[in-house]
Amino acid sequence: MSYELKHGQTLGDNLRRICRKQIEGAIAITTGEKKTSDTLVHEVRKHLKKARAALRLVRKEIGHGLFREQDRCLRDVARLTSEIRDAEVRLQTVRQLQGITQRRARGGYTKLEGMLILELENFMAAFAEWQTQAVPMLERAHANVDCWPLDQFNCKQLRCAVQRSYKGARKALARAEAAPTTENFHRFRTRAKRLWYELRILRPINPVVLKNLSDDLRAMANLLGRAHDLSFLGDRLRGGNEKSEWEREGHKLLAVIEVSQGDLQRGAAELAEHFFAERPRDFGDRIASWLKDWENQIAPSLAEALVR
Repeated sequence: MSYELKHGQTLGDNLRRICRKQIEGAIAITTGEKKTSDTLVHEVRKHLKKARAALRLVRKEIGHGLFREQDRCLRDVARLTSEIRDAEVRLQTVRQLQGITQRRARGGYTKLEGMLILELENFMAAFAEWQTQAVPMLERAHANVDCWPLDQFNCKQLRCAVQRSYKGARKALARAEAAPTTENFHRFRTRAKRLWYELRILRPINPVVLKNLSDDLRAMANLLGRAHDLSFLGDRLRGGNEKSEWEREGHKLLAVIEVSQGDLQRGAAELAEHFFAERPRDFGDRIASWLKDWENQIAPSLAEALVR
């Protein structure tokens, strides 16, 4: 897979390749060269998140200035599509809720769905030129990857980067549990998802354990993602004055949103408490041990060649 370490390349070359591939994927989707089963905007943003996660692993080594320039460029591309993606999420969330309520014979939200479809269409028309703007920005970010000074990048630096991500997610979890606001849970989700991407990159150093850890993080992130989507829709329904059409059409949903959001957050927190029970240093030690073992392995192709 392209989004993971490979033998035969230095760690620096691996991370350059991984980030470059994600930017190439975003360009291919943006230009229409590559087709996708999901929405174009959603797929592009996934590539950007994966590229930024790889970039963050080398943040200290490439220097603040280069990191900031590269990260800002990728972030700005994502922002070109943020209004469209937000509208897509609200529509998808209502459709999911409508499917549940219809099965329970509690009626649907057909008019609200129609309003959200119209809103999405308006945003798509307003930001119709985003692809034209995004391509040169992505091409510039792609070219800059070759400038990353990573010839001396080593296992110790990679271990420290992943350990920082783990520690940051662990602290964000503590803040969310102490003050369970939507914002705090969203910050925790962002950090947990970043760690998830990093563990996917590292998966070859211990495929079984890291797959299990990645699956646990993904389950957490999915629960928190659903909670955030519900909150996001609730904010839209409460927007404007109390007699707005949005609130009139969505008032039945608001109670469902509040209850469901709390349940999802609690479920994610329970999973997270188990996952983040380990001290950051101990987690880092495990990563370091696996990296050392992986680095000392002979690539299968080379081993076979020696046997022959």
